Amino acid sequence: MRIKQLSVQNVIGEKEVDFYVPVNIYFKDNDEADKMLFYYRMLNPKSSFVEVSINSVTSKIVYITLVSINDVEETANVCLSFPKKEGNPIIDMEVFKEEYIVTNNVNFNIYIRDKKIYVLQETTTVCKQVKMDAVSLLLDGRNNIIGFVFEDFSDDEWNEINDCIGRL
Repeated sequence: MRIKQLSVQNVIGEKEVDFYVPVNIYFKDNDEADKMLFYYRMLNPKSSFVEVSINSVTSKIVYITLVSINDVEETANVCLSFPKKEGNPIIDMEVFKEEYIVTNNVNFNIYIRDKKIYVLQETTTVCKQVKMDAVSLLLDGRNNIIGFVFEDFSDDEWNEINDCIGRL
């Protein structure tokens, strides 16, 4: 899935942290009532799962959900010193030309460090980040979304996530 352009509009997300669905971020301003959503899913071999819901009319992200964490690594080596822009991404809808649900079986790893959850595809190079509220999208050189950084957790939210991860 690729970002077509970046709107300079900042978007506010409503973050929900839960034991069963670890992180869900809802971008209410990107939603239009009664409009169809398209779903882009990233699933790794251990069934960790990230889903992005996109409004069919605005082409903007409505939800980003870390549905399941089935493998996680703590690391001291996650370094993301890439150019970062804030804004509201507009998605290139070409990926949805045949189906409204696209599942990408991809090798990605999940790392935790400093109250952040990193979802990073293997064998790709991060070139830049787009910061939305509570999450950054990691992009390659062609603006394909190749990962996420879930961040800005309160202590209580982080404890809930640790309880979820502790069940592994």
